Amino acid sequence: MSYPPPVGDSIGLKVQASNDPEEAFTNRAYIPISSFNYLFPNVQSNLYTTNTNYIKIRVGAMEYILSASPNKNMKPDSIALSKALRGWMYVSNGEEVYVEVYDPNPNICGQMTVKIDYLTRGKQGPKQDSQEIIGKIIDSFNSQYFTAGQLFYIKNNVATFELKVESVETNEVSTKDKGWAIISPATKIILQKMEGSLIDIETNGPLVVNQIFTQDWDFENMGIGGLDTEFRDIFRRAFSSRIFPPAIVKKLGVNHVKGMLLYGPPGTGKTLIARQIGKMLNGREPKVVSGPSILNKYVGQSEENIRMLFRDAEIEQKAKGDDSGLHIIIFDELDAICKSRGSRQGDSGVGDSVVNQLLAMIDGVESLNNILVIGMTNRKDMIDEALLRPGRLEVHVEISLPDEHGREQIFKIHTAKMRDQNALDKDVDLTSYAHTTRNYSGAEIEGVVKSAASYAFSRQVDTKNIKKVEIKPEEIKVCDQDFKRAIMEVTPSFGSTDNQFESYAENGIINYGPVFDKLLQSGNAFVEQVKKSKRTPMMSVLLSGRPGCGKSSLAATLAKSSEFPFTRIISPNDLLGYNESAKASKITKVFEDSYKSPMSCVVVDEIERLIEYVPIGPRFSNLILQTLAVLFKRTPPKGRKLLVIATTSNPDILKDMDLMDCFATILTVPSISTAQEFQTVCFELGFTQKEAAEAATFFTAPITIKQIIMIVEMARQEEGTFINNFKMCLEDFNIRNF
Repeated sequence: MSYPPPVGDSIGLKVQASNDPEEAFTNRAYIPISSFNYLFPNVQSNLYTTNTNYIKIRVGAMEYILSASPNKNMKPDSIALSKALRGWMYVSNGEEVYVEVYDPNPNICGQMTVKIDYLTRGKQGPKQDSQEIIGKIIDSFNSQYFTAGQLFYIKNNVATFELKVESVETNEVSTKDKGWAIISPATKIILQKMEGSLIDIETNGPLVVNQIFTQDWDFENMGIGGLDTEFRDIFRRAFSSRIFPPAIVKKLGVNHVKGMLLYGPPGTGKTLIARQIGKMLNGREPKVVSGPSILNKYVGQSEENIRMLFRDAEIEQKAKGDDSGLHIIIFDELDAICKSRGSRQGDSGVGDSVVNQLLAMIDGVESLNNILVIGMTNRKDMIDEALLRPGRLEVHVEISLPDEHGREQIFKIHTAKMRDQNALDKDVDLTSYAHTTRNYSGAEIEGVVKSAASYAFSRQVDTKNIKKVEIKPEEIKVCDQDFKRAIMEVTPSFGSTDNQFESYAENGIINYGPVFDKLLQSGNAFVEQVKKSKRTPMMSVLLSGRPGCGKSSLAATLAKSSEFPFTRIISPNDLLGYNESAKASKITKVFEDSYKSPMSCVVVDEIERLIEYVPIGPRFSNLILQTLAVLFKRTPPKGRKLLVIATTSNPDILKDMDLMDCFATILTVPSISTAQEFQTVCFELGFTQKEAAEAATFFTAPITIKQIIMIVEMARQEEGTFINNFKMCLEDFNIRNF
């Protein structure tokens, strides 16, 4: 028999499929007897089926080492390879390869990691015995060469399996043909399931961490700042258990967290987290839906929309069981569809049905274990309680207003492109702006950056000739003054309302003597106590005194000078036209908002007016009274501090209503009770020293600061000598007899 011209000591053979199906399970190459005898002239016939007749097959630049056996039913000049070997070697039937005898190297395989699946992908079957399969690998392929990436088949009485060599560890005695090693009875076989496999087998390999997160993500690139702590909580509660293999979690008897609720003020980054969480995960992206989009006008369609969101997870869990991938479903504006059941009067009950359907999908009889539902809302109080219990949306993460470090991160994120394009002036100090923008949300900080940029753009535009704009990109610079003006322009929703405080203390505070000075010191002492004390996070102070003595002005001044990030005034003027329930809700909302800031001050002005007290009857609103009584004593959440300053002109009424016990202390704001105090006030109101001394001679009885200001302003409107006008006004209004 003649052979093709050899390449070295090799012969050329043409690839064909195996004639005998059983040959596919031997992992050998089969050649005609004549070719076998040509390559192995000294091998006895009783050794034809051993695994020690090694050949090297060259396919292009690639070389493969296999065991060879003869087959008398083959065409001359051919070589039979199984489908697994042909696929691994990337050869097709009829393609010529070159074969030569291989002189074995002494590398013995110490450990081989193999991935397994059914030959028919997607097939399911009974649980397989891993030790039986490992035994078959050792018995069938003892003394054969293997390398990473190699494919081969085995079978038992139940099914046929495809295996792929993941890695081979050798003793590396020889550097010849590195990466190839001989299987021996001492070789440790590690079994792992192929990705997506439905085979039920207990693997014996090292526990592999599920890489559900990408390796290169970071908060700044994702556009998320100030949420480091929140992300750590989310990771620990929702994702940490899913990193471990299902077998370990099952042994510990731990169920994965199926849901979490992100809540907090608007603009703090809840929806941003939802949009960016997909970038953190490998593979499947989360489904992000808006709550209102679930609702549908057709009967039953809203519930069907909920079921459709879980359909993919349901199908995969039925197919793969514990090996199913994680399906994340994100509901934005969850309160739109999950309000407390029974709270809506006169509707069709669709909202309640949607809540029931969502509960059934998350934690029903046939609940899914491969889901994570993330709900987002700024009205946690409106969500149905059943949805917030363990097993449902059990993890509650508050996305609160960012602290100073978080605000600086957010500024860096929103100015990153400006910085890259050299559009930020050298005097820009983001750390300073972060300190200034207390109680700003992430969205409001973004607004500050946009406003600052608008000032830079406006410098490039001639307002007298808008049509003619000469663009010079290199001259667009956002400077420190732009940011400062922008901060003045964009005010925080949860900040202090300076205009309101200024209207309450329009004439300032006049320190008219030691009595008032002591009162002011006491008020400031309570402010400092709330700031520094770790044991009194809540302090309620009542300012009591005659109408017009300056209680509201003093309360507003104390609140403003405290420099607390959140300051609010609850005044009867702001609640005109509200019914009782609306007033109670408005008051409650102010206090709820205050709990979102690290330090807050709430001024409750004219309590008797707020509770709608009328002496005839008497009549008052018990709903508002009880609301105030509870809020005055409620301790703020951990890490939050609150100072409440209330004012009243009728403390006896509050005592009868048991409201006085809600206050830690009561400070009495006195009227002007001495001639010296009267003289000091007059001097501060613009009197000369002589006029103030003369005016003091008119003083005979206590008078309030508001009355003095009114008389002084009236005297200034009259013609004649100012001091005489002042005396006449006192007499005309009978103030002297007070």
